[in-house]
Amino acid sequence: MSDTSVGESLHQLMHAYKRALRRAYRESGSELAVSHIRTLKAVRTLSPCTAGEVAQCLQRDKAQITRLTRELVESGTVTRTANPADGRSQLLALTEAGEALLTRIDACERHVHADLARHLASEDLAAFVRLSRLMIDNLH
Repeated sequence: MSDTSVGESLHQLMHAYKRALRRAYRESGSELAVSHIRTLKAVRTLSPCTAGEVAQCLQRDKAQITRLTRELVESGTVTRTANPADGRSQLLALTEAGEALLTRIDACERHVHADLARHLASEDLAAFVRLSRLMIDNLH
């Protein structure tokens, strides 16, 4: 297989996957961008956490994460409270609405993942994950 066909296959897979996720999110009533969803998931995983910790986790610019978290606070899905350990930062956590939204998003993703894996043997999926991780490591 040529380098072009590997790259093209990865490109097509990535875009098909993103389209399927966006469609599933939309059908569940969520119009959030993937960047907002990834930020919500990071807050859930790290909570309580600072915007800097989220930026580090997602490998994004802190200014971008600060903007995203501000929008999530305005939407009522994330709260900000004073950080008792560092007066210069604030702690982020999900609200009940944020938890409920991520529950719906998780269900959407399980559905898309099931569609993606349809007709694939568990050994094939394990090989795909192993190879994908190797490719990612090769690029780092």
